[in-house]
Amino acid sequence: SWPTAAFPAFGVYVNTPLQMQPTSLQQWNLSVQREVGGWLLAANYLGNHSSHLWRVPEANPAVFGPGATTGNTNQRRVLSLQNPDQGRFYGTIAQLDDTGRGNYNALFLQVQRRLKNDLSVLSNWTLSKCMSDPATTEITGPTVVDPNNPDLDYAPCASDRRHVVNLSVVWTTPRGNGVLGALLGNWQLAPLVRWQSGNRSSVTTGVDNALNGTPPAPANFGGGQRAVQVIDDPYGDGSPDNYLNRAAFTSPAPGTYSTLPPFSIVNPSTLQNDIAISRTFKVGGNQSLQFRWEIFNVLNTANFNGPVTALNSPSFGKIQSAQDPRIMQFGLKFRFN
Repeated sequence: SWPTAAFPAFGVYVNTPLQMQPTSLQQWNLSVQREVGGWLLAANYLGNHSSHLWRVPEANPAVFGPGATTGNTNQRRVLSLQNPDQGRFYGTIAQLDDTGRGNYNALFLQVQRRLKNDLSVLSNWTLSKCMSDPATTEITGPTVVDPNNPDLDYAPCASDRRHVVNLSVVWTTPRGNGVLGALLGNWQLAPLVRWQSGNRSSVTTGVDNALNGTPPAPANFGGGQRAVQVIDDPYGDGSPDNYLNRAAFTSPAPGTYSTLPPFSIVNPSTLQNDIAISRTFKVGGNQSLQFRWEIFNVLNTANFNGPVTALNSPSFGKIQSAQDPRIMQFGLKFRFN
């Protein structure tokens, strides 16, 4: 005999189509280079388009109406309203589809000075734009906020950084005469500076304003139902205690969705300033000893993370964490054949 098991009341399910198109990626680029007086100049255009990204709308949302509360969500679901006797077995149904898309376009400018007189320089600037649907590779639940309008979620990527600037230099100090020359010569100094504009965050209500019963999406998908922006400039004074202006946002009316796209907030920019100092000492024969001193965040710059963006949080708009402070490390490497 077959084992028997009762269907759970308002169980959670994932529905996968029989034929899913595989995700595809198209890439293209154009590059122009020229050397001028020992300097290599380059301009590059980079682009790609992703299609058939997986996204997950809710197939059995709760229907808003008079008397709707979070307590009667399951009784208001589409299947429950159509057939209360059978619909009571179905709660959230994550409906996987392959209609998501993504686009990336970038201008990449580069200036390079090849090694000459113990000095080399590499500098570049990237101006880019990334747009995407809330795609997923892991089916853990719905990722689309409004099941009736999934295209509302097509927006800048969470990792979208419009500007990235890099400057790296490698310089070997010349060896002079005498004891002082022997001590100060042949050291290699390699500073690295990287500035990038901030990545992005979504302003959310933190609750189910639409009363549709869709579980909040993970933070990388926009973090759930979004707030309504009522002031053009959403930012405060830029300080950690007032990065976002709370008065610039409000919650949508019950049963409705905000048209504010996800990842509309640009987080603080970051400045990375590192340096590596090294020298190799000959010990004898084919043996050598290399000393290396690395300093990360030399200037001890405060690089802040994104602010709290849930409207129902008392810390909304405040930045509560930052990246690493100055860190140093030393190393010795002994080489022999």
